[in-house]
Amino acid sequence: MNNRLSPATNLPLNASMTCDLGSDFDEQFFILNFGTRLLTAFTDKEILTDIALETLADFSRGTRVAVMCLDDKQENLDVAGIFLENKSVHPNISFPVEETLTGKMMLQKVVAICPLVMENDIPLPAENGRPGDNQCLCLPLIGASFHVVGLATIEIPETHHLTFFEMQQLRILSTVLAVALDNARLFARVIHDSLTNLYTRRFYEIRVEEELLKLKRNHGCLSLILFDLDNFKKVNDMFGHLAGDEVLRQFAALMQDNVRRGSTLVSRYGGEEFVLLMPDAHLSEAIHLAQRITTLCSSHTFGDGPGKIQMTVSGGVAFTDHTESLSPKELFQRADTALYDAKNNGKNRIVAWHDQAASPGGPVCV
Repeated sequence: MNNRLSPATNLPLNASMTCDLGSDFDEQFFILNFGTRLLTAFTDKEILTDIALETLADFSRGTRVAVMCLDDKQENLDVAGIFLENKSVHPNISFPVEETLTGKMMLQKVVAICPLVMENDIPLPAENGRPGDNQCLCLPLIGASFHVVGLATIEIPETHHLTFFEMQQLRILSTVLAVALDNARLFARVIHDSLTNLYTRRFYEIRVEEELLKLKRNHGCLSLILFDLDNFKKVNDMFGHLAGDEVLRQFAALMQDNVRRGSTLVSRYGGEEFVLLMPDAHLSEAIHLAQRITTLCSSHTFGDGPGKIQMTVSGGVAFTDHTESLSPKELFQRADTALYDAKNNGKNRIVAWHDQAASPGGPVCV
């Protein structure tokens, strides 16, 4: 296999390492510096993938780039993203590790240039190629303790000859990417509930504090919905805890399917309690969402076994804006008080918190 690498220039120790601005050397160092700094600044896998794809494409002058991550069972390489035509896409494609050349190139933990085959716009290594064809650069993503987390593949134009210096910098980029992806995976495990895959209570507590601090600065508003599944203990008693777990998973999915992705934070607060944090959402919007989820819950048949389970949910809605200075505890207490009223007034309903001192009266059932 011809790796087509050019030898690096040997410089004496006292040689000047400066280059004229605008040179390829300066450009490569800028890309390396900027790319590695960005990769260490984020913990979101999709953002990291987009940064890596563009950085690898810029640095290698590759026409197509793919980043693949090893799944938790270490059986498949999931395509995290592809860079083509100057944009990133995120297909739902996987390749088995066993008995594939792609998996073999990753497990060997060796950077290699192979013949190229394209599959769904993904550059992959091939056993054989023709002279003059573009080639596939395989960069195993090796993180801490030499643990392999995936593979990056780059379509290299036949006319472009990667230098030894460029290859070493690509190794650096791939190592930084591997560590960043591994950190993102660990971070995702910490902030997500293992049963429902919703955010954890601790992550909600961090985010609500951040959002309350932003209110004054941005003259914004913030809504919070606190849900509690009605009579959930009876489900565990009658159908068992596995059935109860399935109810929690399905209700979590129901909520996620009906919120604005990227803006509403859905968390499992504890047990059968769930919190929805809605930045820049007015009270009417939060009430509308809470009512929709309540209606969908009561009409949904839960469970995946022979016993069908009907559930209802109660909710309390709280609201604040930049004219107040609430603590996270005070905002939550508003929603909790409203939820308590919903439970005491028949369940399967939504109650919005209101200021008893400013407007005496009963709970505001909506």
